[in-house]
Amino acid sequence: MQGPFMFSFFTLVHFTVAVAALGLLTAAPVAAICLFIVEAVTAFDNAATVAGRFLGIGERTEKLNRMRFLLHAICIGWLLPVYSALGRAFGFSASGAFVADVIAWVLAIAITLLGYFYQYRRTGEIMPVNYFGCLRYAQSVGEHTRFPGYEYTEQQLAARGHLPVAAVLTVLAGLLMAALIGWFGSFWTPFIVTLIMLLASTFPQRSWGPLATSCLEVVFSGGLLYSLWLAARVLGT
Repeated sequence: MQGPFMFSFFTLVHFTVAVAALGLLTAAPVAAICLFIVEAVTAFDNAATVAGRFLGIGERTEKLNRMRFLLHAICIGWLLPVYSALGRAFGFSASGAFVADVIAWVLAIAITLLGYFYQYRRTGEIMPVNYFGCLRYAQSVGEHTRFPGYEYTEQQLAARGHLPVAAVLTVLAGLLMAALIGWFGSFWTPFIVTLIMLLASTFPQRSWGPLATSCLEVVFSGGLLYSLWLAARVLGT
């Protein structure tokens, strides 16, 4: 039961962060909504993983997981306006903040389109895999993730997953913006948690890797929420 318990916990944490972000609507409405969207999607991702254990292999579970792929691909880029809001509160000049906002929105829209047309539309067959005692659908399967009792075809065993381009570009752009926030505003929390998230993406996709990544996602989300809370106090004054 370790997997279902852990991913239920992750679901609750990300849902809590999403709801908490809405509490900052008055001072930082756009950033609050963007953080809410991404955190709600992350909560859904973890909830779908837990639900698979109870739904079992079937069309409903596959559709639920395809929705997971879609939401990740088109929503992750909306983290970037959160960074530009942090820059506005910590260190960016008025003109610099305007430029950061424009760049953040252009990149968010571009990553959304790229995520849908290049990443999601390229998602081919997905298959059931064992994910720490839960059931989810993935683009590839290995010896450690074979679902007990399921007969995989040779094509499924040979399949390889695609790089999550939208997430990689978002984290890299966010890291650069966070570095500028730290440089101009001496506020390094966004940079530290984003760097942690970038390093987590390099963990092996077997054994402990995905679970460690999920744990560090919680650190990342909490760090961004804390940063936005501080920014809301500055922007609200």
